[in-house]
Amino acid sequence: MQVAIIGAGPRGLAVAERLINLAEEATQLDIQIFDPHAIGGRVWDPFLPQNQQFLMNTVIDQITLFNDDSIENGGKPCPGPNLLQWLETQAPAYLAAHDRFALGYRQEIARLKAPGDFASRGVMGIYAAWFFDWLKARARPNQTLTFTQQTVVNVTPLGHKFQLTLTDGVQMLADHVVMALGHSDDYLSDEEAAFAMFAQKNQLKYVAPTHPAEADLSGFGPSDTIIIRGLGLSFFDYLYALTVGKGGAFVRQADGELRYQPSGHEPHVIAGSRGGFPLHARGVNEKTTSELYTPKFFTLPALDALRAAGGGQLRYVDFEKLIVKELTYKYLLNQLEIVPNRLPYAQAEALRQALLTSDDLTATAKSFGLDGIPVFDIDLIRNPARDLPADVDYAAWFKTYLRADIADARLGNKHAPFAGAFDIMRDIRDRIRYIVAHDYFNADEYEKFLRYFKPFDVLVSVGPPLERIEQLLALIEAGIFEITAADIHVTTQDAHFIARDERQQVFSGNALVEARLGATNIAIAKNPIIENLRQQGLFVQPTRTRADGSTYTLGAPNVDRQTFEVIDHAGQPVPNLYLYGITLEGITWFGTVIPRPGVNTVILREGAWIAQRILTYA
Repeated sequence: MQVAIIGAGPRGLAVAERLINLAEEATQLDIQIFDPHAIGGRVWDPFLPQNQQFLMNTVIDQITLFNDDSIENGGKPCPGPNLLQWLETQAPAYLAAHDRFALGYRQEIARLKAPGDFASRGVMGIYAAWFFDWLKARARPNQTLTFTQQTVVNVTPLGHKFQLTLTDGVQMLADHVVMALGHSDDYLSDEEAAFAMFAQKNQLKYVAPTHPAEADLSGFGPSDTIIIRGLGLSFFDYLYALTVGKGGAFVRQADGELRYQPSGHEPHVIAGSRGGFPLHARGVNEKTTSELYTPKFFTLPALDALRAAGGGQLRYVDFEKLIVKELTYKYLLNQLEIVPNRLPYAQAEALRQALLTSDDLTATAKSFGLDGIPVFDIDLIRNPARDLPADVDYAAWFKTYLRADIADARLGNKHAPFAGAFDIMRDIRDRIRYIVAHDYFNADEYEKFLRYFKPFDVLVSVGPPLERIEQLLALIEAGIFEITAADIHVTTQDAHFIARDERQQVFSGNALVEARLGATNIAIAKNPIIENLRQQGLFVQPTRTRADGSTYTLGAPNVDRQTFEVIDHAGQPVPNLYLYGITLEGITWFGTVIPRPGVNTVILREGAWIAQRILTYA
């Protein structure tokens, strides 16, 4: 049986691992993995120089590639070291035996000691390479596992098999194809194409949406003023590349604060976004490897009750209220704990019990004497500048905002009032995936979910390591970075890029950087395999019908959410053609994750299901 896996990232490796370790002794298996990047895939490619500096945003103790006994219906587990354990045991010898990896990685693994440390993305790629070698060594005589560093540009059904076409024109057959394609670049929008042409015409600089590790920033220097659109994770990659990547250094002072020492080669940066605020800092990790928060309010029985009350459909407003109640509960508990003896012990215990049955947590907290603290206001969290007067010194206020975010995150992801509450969003994602997969929302309510919840979730739960927010503040203090107010809008004028924000501030630059990845939308994906599968009618975007009869289209291709088999233009599953991961964003919920040990992690769970389905054909 020939299995082709397209994508050598964690998802592709997860399927390969389950195939090798769950196959019967007599099963003949030929597994071929394809990826134009190294094992580990595009995001974790250790041979991209920038990936030696860009950080993961998950701590090393909470990363694994090994299937464990927490995986639901995952088959017999085959345990192995998580990233921290691998760094402590296998990594030094592996790097010593493989001189193709840059020497800087040896220095990095020597200083990665604490469970709460953040590794570079390249280290994750080396861990994946070691895992692939370990898996090859486990293959039995009737099994083969190979890797081809090429792009698969097309997959065509051919009878009961599939014909794969590679970049170099080579064609091969497979009985089963698993696609774990990751983020694809997109064709430029009309606006982006106009900016690119304007830059070329006026000898300016323009960087379109892409993976920051692949962006060429060598031409940027002190004579440049760069407007950056986007304040998400890609922004923090550009922040580091345009400062430390230009020879500068961040230095920790005696008071614990970061200061930036410029090299003189840095450009000036003006950054903004529609929301106007960078992602919240990840709280300093206090959780053990597999520790998850247990919700008190955001439970399946509560969600089922709300669904029943809505006539079989969950209203988005009820969903959000329940999320906010859970976050408010955690926020109040943490406020109660961070100041010793804020309330007498008996009074504090009574409050904790009263909160569990309260309809209005904030009012209950005040009635027990827990007052004088900020209200957990979701709308203010979405827009922290909501109540600012027009004449405020915005730049000074923004630094105060960053200092508050830093101080809160330093209290830890269990005990910080805000960071501790925000961190539980990571722990309840599987519950949200469940209600999306089981169609708790109708088309109208799901559209609201995508419009309102997704940006909030990203803002509070996807943030970078705390150090990156500290670095941003240090760069603002050094006069190298400026952050605009919300609703940044970029135009062109007199051979310059012009940015305006909602506070009527105007900025001019000779360069524009789009600090974001391409949207997950197969209609605009600049990926040959996606384009070819669309043309064949194998990739089809599903539509949702609103109550008024109008429709909208999701960006993902349609799949059977139980089997992950592609559903074609005729609405029929294509047997043995599988797709899972980020490409399904919109049909599924929040696929941009890294496998975590001991928590029934989605990547390993879904990979195991696909592998076991394939093995039923053996």
